[in-house]
Amino acid sequence: MTTNDIKRIGKHGPQVQHQYSNAWQVMKPFVHFSVKAISAIAHTLIYIIKHIPKPGSHKAPGRTGGKIIKI
Repeated sequence: MTTNDIKRIGKHGPQVQHQYSNAWQVMKPFVHFSVKAISAIAHTLIYIIKHIPKPGSHKAPGRTGGKIIKI
């Protein structure tokens, strides 16, 4: 048969002790992964932004100066 677990108002059950060091041990791998992921995303964005062509650099890379040679 099942036991009757009757909860009564004003009666408290056993108190649970919190262990914060255990919580840190559980969350530490997730924190480490998120820091590494954010770092990788930041480096990728910096690389993309550095390699976007500047608005004033529309010159061809082979030309030096503004001289045109006509044959």
